[in-house]
Amino acid sequence: MAPRWLVDPSTLVKPPGGKRKIGRKPLIDLAALQEAIQNGSLDEDDLWLGTGKAERDLENLRWTFRDALDCIACLRPEDHKGAEWCEDRSGCWYPCDAYAIRYDDVERCRIRHSDFNYYLKFSLGRNGGLTLVLISCHV
Repeated sequence: MAPRWLVDPSTLVKPPGGKRKIGRKPLIDLAALQEAIQNGSLDEDDLWLGTGKAERDLENLRWTFRDALDCIACLRPEDHKGAEWCEDRSGCWYPCDAYAIRYDDVERCRIRHSDFNYYLKFSLGRNGGLTLVLISCHV
């Protein structure tokens, strides 16, 4: 199963001004996204860092693209924090899902207790292809 939108992104209109919030429900089918990561149909070559911040985030965490995908593979629906508009490095706006997870990046698994969460914001590519757009990934 390929990652897919739960909400048609063409129906989403970014409001004028600084408002970024879309809503509380997920935009992307998390189970389908995770299945694509697990079966290898979405891999490191399909991940695009949409912002300089995303590049710095991965660098600061000392994460590879694979590390980011492994973390996304551990997300659960209850980790979803909302949907919002995010701007990429060229000024294009993407509807993104935001998640927070307590995650052990050494063991590559969820953990119950931690002093901090990992925060991830991502979207799917505009061209209809299998591209995951990472906007941010930080603690």
